[in-house]
Amino acid sequence: MTKAELKKVLVVEKLVARQVKVAEVATLLGLSTRQVLRLKKIYLEKGAQGIAHQNRGHKPVHAIPDTIKEHVAELYRSKYYGSNNCHFAELL
Repeated sequence: MTKAELKKVLVVEKLVARQVKVAEVATLLGLSTRQVLRLKKIYLEKGAQGIAHQNRGHKPVHAIPDTIKEHVAELYRSKYYGSNNCHFAELL
């Protein structure tokens, strides 16, 4: 977890324990009260892992496949060796 996510968890834990109010948590985290209630609901359902970013560790959908990256690198080393980055991009 990042420091920001850890801070959210600690503050939401206090909210669940009724040590602070929703408005105070919203001010502390810089969120709206609606978002604080959403975080509280997620925390109660999934625990601290629910507050962490859900896409962590996944490869982006629009990422270039490794096979294409290797093919481009091989082209640069063999056929287009010596061209600069800008020219090589145009050649591709």
